[in-house]
Amino acid sequence: MLDWHERYEVGVESIDHAHREIFRVINRLHKMVRVGGNTQWGAAEAVKYLRTYVVKHFEDEEAYMRAIDFRDYEAHKAIHDGMRHRIVPRLYSRMENKKYSEDSIHQFLNICGKWMSKHILGHDRELLKYLDSEEEEAAES
Repeated sequence: MLDWHERYEVGVESIDHAHREIFRVINRLHKMVRVGGNTQWGAAEAVKYLRTYVVKHFEDEEAYMRAIDFRDYEAHKAIHDGMRHRIVPRLYSRMENKKYSEDSIHQFLNICGKWMSKHILGHDRELLKYLDSEEEEAAES
């Protein structure tokens, strides 16, 4: 399970909202599997929703970065691309091959949850530093 903490906030409400929603969905899926609500169809639909939401979030976050001329945009996009085009498809394929077994779903959720936590703290929080430095430069001008 993922707990939301202030340390995950990047200072952009739309991005913070999306991150909270991703945490919420991952936690709901964990709970669904834990309480025995794991039907293949239900799990497949929930995972599809999560996958679609994360991809849309990446697109929105990247658009925001381009709009503010974020200096590390290309590197950040490459990290998103790795998750979007390599990690998630492999995990998704594994779940399908294992017919959405509890173990395959937990593996998917654990990897996605850990990746999101590390990504937010290690990369997305760079946005906050960037915005703070931009404000400081504007104040000095």
